[in-house]
Amino acid sequence: MDVMQKFKNEFFEERKDLLSKNHVYRNHINKFVNYLSLPDVQLSNAPARININIVEECIRYYHNKGELNSRSTMESQLESVKSFYDYLSETGKTTDIFSDYNYSKFKDDIVDKYSLLEPVERGSYKCEDIKIILMELDKAIDNFQNKPAGIREEERHLQRIILRLFIKLTLIAPAKRGVITSIKKSDITKDYKKLLINGIAVNIPCGLSRDLCAALKYAESKNKEPIKEEDNFFEYLYKYKGKFRVESLNTWFYNAAQDFGVMEDECKNKKTLAVEPIKNMVIQMMVDNMINPVFISKIAGLTLTMIEATYYPKDWNAKREEDINKCINKSIAQNDYYCYV
Repeated sequence: MDVMQKFKNEFFEERKDLLSKNHVYRNHINKFVNYLSLPDVQLSNAPARININIVEECIRYYHNKGELNSRSTMESQLESVKSFYDYLSETGKTTDIFSDYNYSKFKDDIVDKYSLLEPVERGSYKCEDIKIILMELDKAIDNFQNKPAGIREEERHLQRIILRLFIKLTLIAPAKRGVITSIKKSDITKDYKKLLINGIAVNIPCGLSRDLCAALKYAESKNKEPIKEEDNFFEYLYKYKGKFRVESLNTWFYNAAQDFGVMEDECKNKKTLAVEPIKNMVIQMMVDNMINPVFISKIAGLTLTMIEATYYPKDWNAKREEDINKCINKSIAQNDYYCYV
C-alpha cells in the first residue's frame, strides 16, 4: 500500500469524530490521494515532496475535469486537505504544508487564477437580533469573571470572546469572513484605535478597543507569551486550546443564538448558523446611507459589479467623495448598532 494511502486510512480511523461532523472531508481527501497516485504525478510514496503547489495542481486537475468550478467547492477541498495535514503534522508523519502560507490569500489567488464562481451570499440578519446577541455576549463574558469554571465552561467562554470580536469587527468592517479572521496584530494600531483591512483604515470604537485589549490579556495569561506583530489575531487567541478553525464560528454563532433565545426561525432544523449574513446586513445599511458602491466594494472585498447588481437599483448614480476612509467610517458610525460595538 502506498504511504499516502496508508496515512489516509489511519486518518479516517483515528479522526472518526471529525469526519462525522464534516462529511465532505472523506470524499475530498480521497480525491486528493487519488490525484497523488496518477501516472503523471506519482507522489503517493513521496510525502516529503508534496507541497502547497501540489495542492494547487490538484485543484487545477479537478477544475479541468469540470468537477471543481466554484469557490465554495474549492474551499471545501482545501479545508479537507488542510485537516488531513493538521493530523499528519500532529502525529509526526510529515510537516504541515500550509503553515508558512497566508491561507486566505492562497484561496483568493486560486479563485482569480481559475476564474472560479463566487458564491452569491443571500439574506441578512435583523439588526435588532445582532444587538441582542452582542448585549447577551457582553453579560455572559462579564459574569464569567466572577465564577469558578470547569474545562467546558472555560471553552465556551473563549468561544464567546472570539465570537464577540468577530461580530464587532464585521460590524465596523464588512469584509469576507476569511479576511476578518486573517487579521494580524500589525493590522491594528498600538493604541487600538485603527484597523487596516482591505486597504481601508477603519476607526475602532472604544468598546471594541476595550474588548480587543481584554481578549489579548486573557489569551496572554493562557499562552504564557505575548502576541507578536506578525501573529494572526484569532489564531493567537485560540492557541492554548489548539488550532483555530474559521468554520467553527458558524457553530459558535448558532450556540449563542440558542443560548440567548434569539433567531429561532433561522436556527430551525440547523446545527450551525452562517456568520456571513452579518456582513450582508452591514453592506445593506451602508447602501441605505447612500454610500458610493465603489467604496463599499473596497471595504467588502467584493467586485463593484456584484455590489451594484445585488444592492443598488438600476438608475443608481454614484456621487463621488474625496476621502474614502472618511466616507466609510462616517457611514459605519451612522448605523443603529454602532453604540453596541
